[in-house]
Amino acid sequence: MLDIDQIRKHSPQDGDAFVLPEGTDYNLAKDFAEALHLACPGVKCLVVMADVRRLDVAAMNAAGWYRA
Repeated sequence: MLDIDQIRKHSPQDGDAFVLPEGTDYNLAKDFAEALHLACPGVKCLVVMADVRRLDVAAMNAAGWYRA
């Protein structure tokens, strides 16, 4: 079960990233992303199921994340 207190932001805006705890069940993350889409239609955000601090620049570039 997802601990709602671990979600960092509750008012999504374009470009936001939601970092779910590492090991979160894929179906739960998918349901969360679908709920975001229903609650905030048109908002483009990212749902990640990992510790993003472990990613290096090459991994972020491979995922389509680029530094501004």
